[in-house]
Amino acid sequence: MRRRALLVGVAALAGAAIGAAFWWPKRWRYIVVHHSGGRFGDVELLRRVHQARQPNDPVDMIPYHFLVGNGNGIALGSIVETERWRNDIWGAHVRGRDRNLRGIGICLIGNYQDDDLPEGQYAAAVGLVRRLAGEHGISPRNITLHGDTPGEQTLCPGANFPKDRFFSDLRA
Repeated sequence: MRRRALLVGVAALAGAAIGAAFWWPKRWRYIVVHHSGGRFGDVELLRRVHQARQPNDPVDMIPYHFLVGNGNGIALGSIVETERWRNDIWGAHVRGRDRNLRGIGICLIGNYQDDDLPEGQYAAAVGLVRRLAGEHGISPRNITLHGDTPGEQTLCPGANFPKDRFFSDLRA
């Protein structure tokens, strides 16, 4: 009887692991767009900021999956795929667990509360969001700006982020 219970338990765990292996890479359902809040930024700076803000995060990586450069630390319009993306690890970019687990975090380097978004960075961000949404079947209604994400209370990505144009361009 014990042997049978053990075999059933092992089979259940194996089945769950196999199911998770198929589900995990197909889990992406959201995209959340942020700004870094500083005029300069690169992977190392964002890592230090994340360590200071979230010292208990068990993953020692920046919270986002992608960075889009403004020319100050990362070249204008350059897209950096972070360790979280390369290693298929959940994000740490919003409060909601589901949006971190199943949401792709994209951070535009810059402070778009105070500054205007450079055109090259904007075009790269639109292209990246379109590509990711298409590759992962993410519905347009599940693409949000950080401050417009349910449960969030922030101005991110800032008052100067061209929100209406962004969503119009995504639909085009």
